[in-house]
Amino acid sequence: MKMFYEAPMGNLSGEEMLEKIRIREIVEYDRYCTDYGLKEQQRALWHEDGRLFTTWFEGSINDYLGNPTIRSKELPKTHQPEESHGHRINNTVVWLNGEKAIAEVLCFLNFRTEIQGEWMDSQCWCRMHYRLERRADRWGILYFEGIYEKDRMDPVFMDSCLEIPRDELEKFRSINWNMAYRRSCIGGLKNADRWAGSDVPETLERLYTESSEWFWL
Repeated sequence: MKMFYEAPMGNLSGEEMLEKIRIREIVEYDRYCTDYGLKEQQRALWHEDGRLFTTWFEGSINDYLGNPTIRSKELPKTHQPEESHGHRINNTVVWLNGEKAIAEVLCFLNFRTEIQGEWMDSQCWCRMHYRLERRADRWGILYFEGIYEKDRMDPVFMDSCLEIPRDELEKFRSINWNMAYRRSCIGGLKNADRWAGSDVPETLERLYTESSEWFWL
């Protein structure tokens, strides 16, 4: 089976390059909207039948944006640590096939979370995988899913006494020991066995096969 990443890269026409720039802006702005709770702006990036699969949610974009846990980020009122998260984007790769496109945003996911009374910073290396389609001359997102590679967690304060037993972390997969532990502490951990990652090759194979079948159809 031909995979989406076998689509030719480089030596593209000016119009094809322009389309890739448009797609890149959409997916990177989608991550920005996620970080700052910009629901109205994020909704405009998606098609009505769009779906996504995250560490805590699986379903339609409308149900996702209707979740009360997603809210606009306010400016901090004090200089004390507070719960936060954000994407730090390194690069974005786009594969184009007519009216269809696949994009992967290479980034770090950063979290600041209070765990057992101690403030912790965690970071995950990941690729954000998108399927997009142009309808009525408008590009929109159809599907989103994260691919996780590895992670780490560090105390905000160096005098932290938090010790997480290794066997607690090893209940989870090696690609996201710390992120899954964090999510289990704050609630909402779902489908961790199905998250796409190289430690369980069939999870990544499933995602790439589904995307490739759609891409070349």
